[in-house]
Amino acid sequence: MDRLKIPVWVLALVCAPAWASAQATAPAVRVISLSPFITETIYLLGAQDQLLADTTYCTVPPEAAQKEKIGSVTQMNVEKIISLQPDLVISSPLSKEKQLKTLRSQGLRIMEIRNPGTFEQMCAITLKIAHALGKTPRANALIKEASDDVERVRRQVAGLIPRRVFIQLGLKPLHTVNKDLFINEYLILANAVNIAGNQPSGIYSREEVIKQDPDVILVATMGSSKKAAVLEKKRWMAFPSLTSAKNNEIHVLDPEVICHPTPVSFASGLKQAAALIHPEINIAREPR
Repeated sequence: MDRLKIPVWVLALVCAPAWASAQATAPAVRVISLSPFITETIYLLGAQDQLLADTTYCTVPPEAAQKEKIGSVTQMNVEKIISLQPDLVISSPLSKEKQLKTLRSQGLRIMEIRNPGTFEQMCAITLKIAHALGKTPRANALIKEASDDVERVRRQVAGLIPRRVFIQLGLKPLHTVNKDLFINEYLILANAVNIAGNQPSGIYSREEVIKQDPDVILVATMGSSKKAAVLEKKRWMAFPSLTSAKNNEIHVLDPEVICHPTPVSFASGLKQAAALIHPEINIAREPR
């Protein structure tokens, strides 16, 4: 299997001709984040002193919760943002265009970030934010380390028999991961098959899971307590016909790791998932 590389198009993002005007702009020092994963990226880049404010949902790392709040992910306080006089506002797909238009009309610079669907896109987003904050060298180092970790996992699972996996993200209704979500890439890189990969949406039925009978079930219930995930595991274990129940291969994952789309979190989540899917490997102890 070829070594994982950050594609040229990713590395070229920071020097593309279309970004010429942005390159001439001094690093932003008064930044407002409108998304939890954007805030987490800013902290990973060591640019937290440049973060002026974020949303009420920004709680990772814990220090982010202490920042000035400008509203929620979907409903920002436009007047407050304007009064804080940021030199950059980084928005997400959940930011309302009408409110962003108002901010632009006041001369504020908006950087729009889309949700990443792959590890490569996470790397590209990290580089884009880093460039705006003057943290490109730090981003390059983070991406290289995360890429090395991802490649290490791929090398360890190469040649193993692919295992059929179901990932549960929600309880009521039962939610899973299809091929459009970045979490699906955990399974691709861990040499596994997502039994729900071709579903048009994330809604799935317990009956269908039992019918498909996956080798492994991974539970990472977003927005729920770990206790809820443990109870859900017990619920799955109550189905004796499930291969994963008979073999005790139903596992609880930390959604704070699995569901955060940064290169660092992704590499950590992949290591966790791969070790559970293929228990015969020992990722943690392999030399770097």
